[in-house]
Amino acid sequence: MKEFEGKRLLVLGGGYASYHIVKIAKEEGAYVIATDYLKGGQAKDIADEAIMVSTVDMESLEKVVKEKNIDGVFCGPSEFNIVNVMTLCERTGLPFYATREQWDICSDKELFKKMCRENNVPCVPEYSVTEEFLEEDLAKIKYPVIVKPVDSSSSRGITIVYNREELIIAYKEALKFSNKEHVLVEKYISNDCAFAVRYIAYNGEIHLLLTNDRYVVDPIERKALVGYVAVYPSKLNEKYMKTIDPNVRIMFKKLGIKNGAFFMQALVDPDDGQIYFHEMGLRLSGGLTYTITESATGINDAKMMLRYALGMDFSSPDEIKKIDTGLCGKIAVSVCYPLKNGRISQIQGIDLCKNKLNVVDFVQYYFEGDEVTEQQIGTLDQHFCRIKLLLNDYFEIAYSVDFIMDSLKVIDENGNDMLFSRFETKRLRR
Repeated sequence: MKEFEGKRLLVLGGGYASYHIVKIAKEEGAYVIATDYLKGGQAKDIADEAIMVSTVDMESLEKVVKEKNIDGVFCGPSEFNIVNVMTLCERTGLPFYATREQWDICSDKELFKKMCRENNVPCVPEYSVTEEFLEEDLAKIKYPVIVKPVDSSSSRGITIVYNREELIIAYKEALKFSNKEHVLVEKYISNDCAFAVRYIAYNGEIHLLLTNDRYVVDPIERKALVGYVAVYPSKLNEKYMKTIDPNVRIMFKKLGIKNGAFFMQALVDPDDGQIYFHEMGLRLSGGLTYTITESATGINDAKMMLRYALGMDFSSPDEIKKIDTGLCGKIAVSVCYPLKNGRISQIQGIDLCKNKLNVVDFVQYYFEGDEVTEQQIGTLDQHFCRIKLLLNDYFEIAYSVDFIMDSLKVIDENGNDMLFSRFETKRLRR
């Protein structure tokens, strides 16, 4: 018998963001209904049932829960729909993995950093700046700084600035992406490699699941500071576990998170080697990191989250024992293939990469005829695909990344290669 046999799941969002949630739930035997106000979508296409109810129409969604005998409500990593799921669960009494207070703290960059400071978890230094642009505030700033909305995601509204004039322009632009109309101005840490961690909370105990190093697309011109290549575990894995991880575990136990998955993102200052956190997500990763941990250790945090949403036990002691931040001696790499703007005419080399490399997951976001706009450059929407591989060492990683760069081709209508920039594997040296 499949694990979710007999369970009925309502998924908010019928598009790609919810596709893998629907896929996992169906594979485990659940009856899945996907909903939003649109006629079609990738998640709706594979769901058992697709309906057209807006994910913000709570009264209609409550009727669906009652009439369809829904056991649980969930969605993909869309923060917009996660809030809608939380609201619907509050109104129907269905389980949700966090309280509203926990969600607010973790989704607001300023509140998250405040929590870090209170618990001796290092976070990126920031400056006080308001819309009045007071001289006493501006005079204290040492450039460059990074300007970002306090509550945005997908790298939108983020700018690096080098002087006062650029700061004012960037601040006003960042406000457009902030529902709370609040902007952070932080020290800019110039490093082409970022750091991230992923945790699981099980019955109130906090477990470190995964660490990674993330290399950005464009560290020179800084026009695309989104991820390019991520390597798991991080080169800083042991250092982090000895120095910072104990305080992080205490911090989230104090916050009261009982069962759920979350991640934190940080920068590493080349001046002192210190890890500085700057934001987190109390949710599943858009990068589908469970495909890495499931391949290496058998741990799937997406399945855990679905269990909880369906009223089942989040995990078990035996399953938690499988957690290994060292991935049982393996090294995983995730490659996001960034594109220039243009309309895609031809795609070559996907099957070659799948057949020749140890690919554990391949996700394609664009197809022939699709267009990448100038506005999408520097956001997650710039990525053509995401390829994950499970390997033995850094030599295999370098070989595999080079193979992808040489073999995978996305061509525009004028016959031009749309690859934004080639990833140089010398950046991966330990």
